[in-house]
Amino acid sequence: MQKFVDRHGRVWIVDIDNTTLRRVKTLTGVRLLDAVDGDLIPQMTQDFLLLGEVLFAVCKPQADKDSVDQEVFESGLSGDCLTEARNALVEALLDFLPEDQRRLLSKAVTHQREVTARGMEMLHRKLDDPTLADKMVAELEANLEVPGLNAKSATSPASSASTPDR
Repeated sequence: MQKFVDRHGRVWIVDIDNTTLRRVKTLTGVRLLDAVDGDLIPQMTQDFLLLGEVLFAVCKPQADKDSVDQEVFESGLSGDCLTEARNALVEALLDFLPEDQRRLLSKAVTHQREVTARGMEMLHRKLDDPTLADKMVAELEANLEVPGLNAKSATSPASSASTPDR
């Protein structure tokens, strides 16, 4: 059994069994076992609304017992507790699975975490580049240039001074 603490200090138990799988599918349309051979975990890493819906369905018996509706539950999900909650969900799913599927999902989760960590490192390096703002402005200026409109052309018409009066 896994757990996470939401931003309001409530402790939520994340436990997965067949009843939980059915409840999550009924309430959200999500098959939790798609985490094994699908892209559910990366989806929940990027889509916090999906993560909140799935977590509420998993924790619904406790939420009902504590008179916490979905909106109140999801209001407790922000900041670092999102990562904690997602990790608890993944760990609970690993606990549920038989050994062969557990090993497969564990490898997939490890790789997903590595890809995420490397991606974040790359983004930090790019954002720490002291010339980033200059490069972005130069690219913006290049994209805004319209040939013939940005610089006075040598073949532009003569000034109105040379135009005869009527």
